[in-house]
Amino acid sequence: MAFTYDLTESGDALAWSKIRLLIPDNDSTDYELEDAEVDYFYDAAGGNITAAAIACCKWLARKYAKIASFTADGLTFHGSERAKIYAERAAELAAAVDGGLAIATLERADKYAEEAEDTEYGTGVIYVRT
Repeated sequence: MAFTYDLTESGDALAWSKIRLLIPDNDSTDYELEDAEVDYFYDAAGGNITAAAIACCKWLARKYAKIASFTADGLTFHGSERAKIYAERAAELAAAVDGGLAIATLERADKYAEEAEDTEYGTGVIYVRT
């Protein structure tokens, strides 16, 4: 069972650590996902760390939604509560990136590009919802 969490690493190990930080799943003594599982979601998300963390949280929410609540030796485990926590974290992460803004610079690539600079219409930066 492999667990990687080191924010000073590079490459995939750093990406896995960042994903674990966002979930959060960064306690080496009590972790939810193996490195291979984190890597699967990272690859499926096209290398996007936040999208991978969202997918991990959704998967963990589904995992715990299947587990019934029970009490044993005086300890009570609420699978549905844990599922709710991961589902809420997935929603938080999605909300943080939904509606994010990106800057796009437009440049004409036709024969009128120079003439377009001398127009009554202003130029500027546009913002694109991503």
